[in-house]
Amino acid sequence: MRDATPRLRGGMRQRVVIAMALLSSPDLLIADEPTTALDVTIQAQILELMRDIKRDMNAAILLITHDMGIVAEMADAVMVMYAGKIMEYAPVRELFRHPLHPYTEGLLKSIPRPDRDTETLHTIEGTVPSLADLPLGCRFAPRCALCTGRCRREEPPVFIRENRRVSCRHRAG
Repeated sequence: MRDATPRLRGGMRQRVVIAMALLSSPDLLIADEPTTALDVTIQAQILELMRDIKRDMNAAILLITHDMGIVAEMADAVMVMYAGKIMEYAPVRELFRHPLHPYTEGLLKSIPRPDRDTETLHTIEGTVPSLADLPLGCRFAPRCALCTGRCRREEPPVFIRENRRVSCRHRAG
């Protein structure tokens, strides 16, 4: 016998989870990959719902996503992480216009754009390290074209430049 309860589809399921999260009128809504596996129409509806929540409830939204297009559309500020470490923090427009960390630069270059050759997509050479076996020094060093011996030995400090932060000796100045 089939279950008479209809199954909620992706977009409806996301809306239900968001509605449940809003029941207590939170000041902060944490949205971890809220549009993953949704088609673009439903994705746009979820993002619009999140904008409405931000505006109507005056709630902050911590958006966790790998989709830089959503970051560009939704975020005021961005924190880029690699292997559990913060690599760069900046206002969204500044980050997209002038990334400081080599990993951020690689991420942005890998976004397909209509004004670029779509036959060849940019990739970041190498592989992400296992969190159980992290490299010494900078976690991005094994994949970084700017890497030096010091990068491999010592974890970089966080360099602060106006309203930005970067964990890279080569991009600090």
